Amino acid sequence: MPELPEVESFRKEIDPSALNKEISTITVHDDYILKMPTKEFKEALIGKKFTRTERRGKYLFIHFDSKNLMLHFAMSGTVKYYNNPKNEPEYSKIQIEFKNGDYLSIVSVRKLGRVQIVNEISEYAKENEIGPDALKLTLDEFKMIMENKKRSYAKTALMDQSAISGIGNEYSDEILFQAKIYPKTKISTLKSATIETLYESILEVLNTAIELNIKNTKFPNEYLMLHRDKEENCPKCGSGIKRYEISSRHGFYCPKCQSE
Repeated sequence: MPELPEVESFRKEIDPSALNKEISTITVHDDYILKMPTKEFKEALIGKKFTRTERRGKYLFIHFDSKNLMLHFAMSGTVKYYNNPKNEPEYSKIQIEFKNGDYLSIVSVRKLGRVQIVNEISEYAKENEIGPDALKLTLDEFKMIMENKKRSYAKTALMDQSAISGIGNEYSDEILFQAKIYPKTKISTLKSATIETLYESILEVLNTAIELNIKNTKFPNEYLMLHRDKEENCPKCGSGIKRYEISSRHGFYCPKCQSE
């Protein structure tokens, strides 16, 4: 599933290519992804220009006029910009054609993505319980969130999108690995210094992924991301990596570096 760094990479693809170009045609191949009437969607966008983008966790908002095109990529979504219609990607659900002959496709392999036009981003976030973006939190704000999640496991607290937006399964494992916290540790047992370490780990891991353009093979070798398999060994201590399950999700951790 695209997490915050992946959505940031989508935003970076759109910014230099799809902004300030007039939309001439919209083709909706599968309207299940569209959470509004197709006719209304087309009428709202044709003739308009995208002017800026904003990411909130796993959500991407593309501003036009006084509204926003909201994209949520679910399990397998992405965007693709190209200048030849023959290059339209497989599983393209919505194709936006610009007046200059370029195209932007909203791609989804599974039927789980969402596309919609919304007014105020803050209002939409409140209505849909989307928490603050993980990279825009101050330490004090993070501590307050953790105080409210003290009955939760560390893993589930990080993945609660209503509390902190943008962190999913893989990055929560990495964040906890770098912070040396066992995933099923209750937040209430963490000392203040450990909470600060967890906050710093969020910033480090997410920013590293963004800087590397989320290419897993380029992650530092001491990252768990390269060793997410129960047959692998910990890159820091050499112990065997273990698999665990929590809230119907599975993840990986080092039992020595992240002792219970």
